[in-house]
Amino acid sequence: MRKLLIAISFFTRIPIKLNDVSAEEFYESMILIPLVGVFIGVVLYGAAQLFSLIHFVQLQALLMVIAYIWLTGGLHLDGFADTTDALFSARDREKMMEIMKDSRLGAFGAIGLILIILTNWMAYTMILPEYSSALLVMPVFGRTMAIMSTCFSTYAPGGGGLGKRFVEMTQLHHFIIYLVLLLGYATLILGLPGLLTAVICLLPALLLMKNLQHKIGGMTGDTIGMTIELNQTFFMVVFAIILINFPAYFNLFSGLI
Repeated sequence: MRKLLIAISFFTRIPIKLNDVSAEEFYESMILIPLVGVFIGVVLYGAAQLFSLIHFVQLQALLMVIAYIWLTGGLHLDGFADTTDALFSARDREKMMEIMKDSRLGAFGAIGLILIILTNWMAYTMILPEYSSALLVMPVFGRTMAIMSTCFSTYAPGGGGLGKRFVEMTQLHHFIIYLVLLLGYATLILGLPGLLTAVICLLPALLLMKNLQHKIGGMTGDTIGMTIELNQTFFMVVFAIILINFPAYFNLFSGLI
């Protein structure tokens, strides 16, 4: 429990005061990031129930975007923007790594942030408020895919930082355990449509991982952030498409919430 609290305090803005946190405890807590996703999902689901009182879905969706950014502190969105700047720079790996380390936001990073935030807003408008239970699964999926990417990748040369320890610590058994738990959790909460969405979204997650390996040579802290943000967006979009095109199927095999 202590390591989970350490992870929550690092990956979210929730103020949790813990005394005498060792460096080893801190690094080991990072492997619990999918469980942090469960916590984030619960908070977002609660926020969605509160915002549903507004009865204006577009505003509900905007407030959910704001709530997510506040809750996570924009930590992974920052990595997404840095990685987008690097990938679209059309430079070699060494130069891309320099761009990722640059704290300044470039044009491609800004465009990427606008697009992913708009996509998330659109997805929220389709799933809120009736299917807000998807918010319980979405952050877990994104963070489980981060475990997958770090498990099957090496750390990109020239990276350094916290991401390096994350990649080094992640083992195959971590991914297998989290994947099994994810599929069961998605099915429990959303029924077969949730399981179908998770299985479908494994493909773009794999393609993203391979593309990052090819372009950058592995994973970094920034690419882990991109992996989380893009994959949870994939999950919401695919789930929304299933809702729109197969509503009867969803109602027949829906989950508990």
